[in-house]
Amino acid sequence: MKRLISAVTAFSMAFCTVSALPQLPVNAVSNDDIAAEQLSMPVVSIDTLGNMVNTKESYTDAKVTIYDENGDIDTDNADISIRLRGNITLRCEKKSYKFKFPKKANPLNLGDGAGKSWNLVANFNDTSLLRNMTAYHLGDMLDGMPYSPNSRSVEVYVNGSYEGVYLLTEAVNVAKSRVSITEKPDLVEGNGYLVEMSFYECDTPFYIEHQQYDVKSELSADEAVAKKQVEYISGYMDDALKALKNNDKEQAAQYIDISSLVDNYIANEICKNVDSGWDSYYISKDAGGKLTFNPMWDYDLALGNFVDVKGYDSAAGLGIYNVSNCNANSNQWLCYAIRNDWFREAVAVRWKEIYSDVKKLPDYVSAEAEKNAASYERNFTKWKTLGIKVFSEPDEIAVLSTHKAHAEYLSGWLDDRISWLDAYFASEDWKGGVYPDENGKPIDTGNAVAVSTLMFWGGKGEIDVESPGFTADAARGGQALSTGIMLFKGQKYRLSFDCTAPDTASVNYRIQANHDSYKAYMSGKAAPDSTGHFETEFTADTDDANCALVLEFKGSGTVKVEHLSLAALDSETLMGDVNMDGEFNISDIVVFQKWLLAKPDTELKNWKAADLCGDGRLDVFDLCLMRRKLIIR
Repeated sequence: MKRLISAVTAFSMAFCTVSALPQLPVNAVSNDDIAAEQLSMPVVSIDTLGNMVNTKESYTDAKVTIYDENGDIDTDNADISIRLRGNITLRCEKKSYKFKFPKKANPLNLGDGAGKSWNLVANFNDTSLLRNMTAYHLGDMLDGMPYSPNSRSVEVYVNGSYEGVYLLTEAVNVAKSRVSITEKPDLVEGNGYLVEMSFYECDTPFYIEHQQYDVKSELSADEAVAKKQVEYISGYMDDALKALKNNDKEQAAQYIDISSLVDNYIANEICKNVDSGWDSYYISKDAGGKLTFNPMWDYDLALGNFVDVKGYDSAAGLGIYNVSNCNANSNQWLCYAIRNDWFREAVAVRWKEIYSDVKKLPDYVSAEAEKNAASYERNFTKWKTLGIKVFSEPDEIAVLSTHKAHAEYLSGWLDDRISWLDAYFASEDWKGGVYPDENGKPIDTGNAVAVSTLMFWGGKGEIDVESPGFTADAARGGQALSTGIMLFKGQKYRLSFDCTAPDTASVNYRIQANHDSYKAYMSGKAAPDSTGHFETEFTADTDDANCALVLEFKGSGTVKVEHLSLAALDSETLMGDVNMDGEFNISDIVVFQKWLLAKPDTELKNWKAADLCGDGRLDVFDLCLMRRKLIIR
């Protein structure tokens, strides 16, 4: 499955180039020189031994020397192996690295214990250089999540060439001092599992409701056992997600460490993480334990640093991908969880417990920036990114001309964000499940277009994200797109919009795959009624988590499309028909009874049909009513 990068993002990426590291730089300095010119933070000096470091696919040999903040040697000319790391950030000139010691080590005494694997994160798309560090510090505050990566800003030299300020962090992996789970790779239920949600290329992928996951912990070398292990963890996670989706508190608590999910939701909501449902979302399960949502990872585009998706730069409003389950970036765990009254109540209670600590987060940002101001400023003698747009940050960030200004912006954004959430989590809106956007308006969670990325592909026009809609010059042709939409097989949808256009212009529509061959799943020519309103209904005949709604403008004149909507329609529920075969009979009772007894491979295709008590939960009382209903018939 491939991601379609928005036109804005693709344009921004033009400022990043793929380049190899200088091997014999003219301005190379020795380690003694590096120590002599050290400023306010630790220094990591890497010697690649003449080897090229230009791929994430394989490691190469190198040496590392590390100085602490006092200039004393912490790690002296130690052997390491090193490679590049990242996905989109690989295109940036300032590279990120992953390196490994041959034996476990704890550079700068950074971790809670020693480990082999460590990261040097460039943070090139975050000119504050502070967002990842701040997010991991927040993770430390929320002890419902057992582990958050330890990190520290350092200055980096490669082959004697100054490369700027990086974040030295623990790598996310299984270890006693990191993700501490059982490592018995020849067992199935007796093994622990670390899983990442990611739509990038995966080594051991499996899918749950469209989302792709990858097993990041060690599996058995025996392929047959490894297959059973993947089937086990995927099945366990599928059952857990269904429990959340079905608002079954007791069942969810059997599968999920609820306190970790509550803290994870709060952390992602504070950070307004635009990638919460796309990549770097980690879940672990120990042998005999429950799903635990940790650790946090990759927040350089969070905390107000992303403008391509409506509302994500604002300190107000909820993150739409944590609310609406109709976009490829949607996080289903969080979407389903916050639909449940009991989960929202748990969040409100937890927020009161942690607020006195969380509200200090802006001060943490300010203190770190001030303490190491000289080193942070020196980064920009190497990378001329102050005062310009680097990736997809809002204009208010792009114009900032000093590192101090960037740190102040981040601190102020956090202060505003925490204040907004403090008021919201205590409100009737949160209690009642009303989710406001950055303007205080309820998010249209059922409209896939409202939570998508809008863009033009060719042609010329304007985008109205508030409507949502487009204004286009039909004579210029081209396409308007709403991207990242999910389709579910068998689900009925309604496409609708209002259209103002002269007789010389026309609008064609289609819903297509947003990847590979861009196959069209439905299409047609819009024929608005006398009021200018158009709508059509269709049933999806495929599952596809990454689709696009395309509008093509033809002819001449100005076309205006408003109130564009693609909404899933609720089907009429035949009470008792839990297997969705169109009839209510004894087979439905058998399925429901097995489901209540947690029999393996038992699925309720329509849980609402089993809720005969109408109380939003499923239990033996519903089963009794179902039996009575069948007898009366």
